[in-house]
Amino acid sequence: MPRRDLLVALILMAFTVPAFANRVIPVWPKLALTPAQKHVTLVKTPQFGLVTRGAIQWATLTEYPAKDNADSSPAIIICPGGGYVQEALQFEGSKPATWFAQHGYTCFVLQYRLPSGNLPANGIAYPLRDVQRAMQIVRSNASKWHINPHQIGVMGFSAGGSVASLAGVHWLPGSPNAPEAAARVSSRPDFMILVYPVISMMPGVLCYQELGDVFIGKNPTTDVVKYYSSEMNVSASTPPAFICCAKDDTVVPIINEERMAAALRENHIPVLLKMYPHGGHAFGLGRQGTATTAWPVDCLNWLNSVARAK
Repeated sequence: MPRRDLLVALILMAFTVPAFANRVIPVWPKLALTPAQKHVTLVKTPQFGLVTRGAIQWATLTEYPAKDNADSSPAIIICPGGGYVQEALQFEGSKPATWFAQHGYTCFVLQYRLPSGNLPANGIAYPLRDVQRAMQIVRSNASKWHINPHQIGVMGFSAGGSVASLAGVHWLPGSPNAPEAAARVSSRPDFMILVYPVISMMPGVLCYQELGDVFIGKNPTTDVVKYYSSEMNVSASTPPAFICCAKDDTVVPIINEERMAAALRENHIPVLLKMYPHGGHAFGLGRQGTATTAWPVDCLNWLNSVARAK
């Protein structure tokens, strides 16, 4: 290739190839699955951009490094929503990850395994087990990935908010003698960011029955319903939380956010509940023309006073 043509090609590549490829980390690298089982179908939708279609059986973390991070940044594991039948990996995944990465937080978008209407034999739903393991993976690699191991939190949208809140109330302490490094550290998030979250499976609070059916089954016991209702499991060791929603949300009743905030306050856990007048459900980084566009900055201010204070 002539030198001039080579120079033109290199210039074009600079504008078309991203500066870095987002690292994709398997949550369960030893899980024996066929290539077909690991495959995830993505469909572009008008409202949410890329979303998954079909069952997800292969959990992954996609990394978005903090901008200008030369030392150790805080980190956020992000759980997209989708009613436990799909995941909005772009609208509630890569977009917020990119925004918070630009503001100094290394982010990891969690593609968690979707439930299928029945709990596994051990009773721990796949999304919960995946977020617990994701937290352990990030914390055990904190030094190598330039992350502060004491400033790792979880963020979730809608059904992903259920995953994130469950991570905060049902965390694993870590086993110092475990053969794998990830299992030796705690899965406890240092903070929670819950955006129009599903919180409760309790009758009268659950947003719609079909979501409960696909997550914990159609005929769960009372104990199972309580276990997967985060507000029923808050304790003194639950991490602080930023919670936001719109008051006119017609999909997830705001009693979910109110009950979670009340449970946190009863246990003397710091919580900031922001309820914006308008915005509906699924507003992502904010619905234009409504006050919900303020939530990322409101959250960032809260994070900088809570997460970075450690």
